[in-house]
Amino acid sequence: MKPEYVNAFGLRKVCSPEGEILEVTLDASYKYMENAMTVTAKGVENVATPNSEQVASIVMNRQSAISLRNLLIQTLGVE
Repeated sequence: MKPEYVNAFGLRKVCSPEGEILEVTLDASYKYMENAMTVTAKGVENVATPNSEQVASIVMNRQSAISLRNLLIQTLGVE
């Protein structure tokens, strides 16, 4: 059953040859178990397999990533 919300996030970064971060990509997706019925020698079996679908991919430069971080800290506070 597919959820109606994002439940997995991934973060990728692109760096210059000198190691400076040029851009950051935030991937949002949902992961779920997909059920399928299959016929085997023992009869009909329910087989669950993991599945994932990407919802959004947000590409940010260094400054916009820092701004997002600051907004999250301002909203959620510091731990």
